[in-house]
Amino acid sequence: MAKKSITENIGDKLVSVFVPKQNRNDTQRFVSVNGERILVQTGIEIRIPQRFAEVLNNSQAMQTQAESFIEANCTV
Repeated sequence: MAKKSITENIGDKLVSVFVPKQNRNDTQRFVSVNGERILVQTGIEIRIPQRFAEVLNNSQAMQTQAESFIEANCTV
């Protein structure tokens, strides 16, 4: 049985995403939705199924919220 790529699923809406690199060695992000998983390349704009893009967007929103909380509540 041949392995399907993520773009072969009929009905998948592909969206463009850009995942910035966090450092020089940051080349990929692991993303999983309901047991389906992909590696997303960082540092370039790519097209991935919308369900994976939503996970990346939610992750970025939570990261931003956590950074704001730390900045507001931590004193040096």
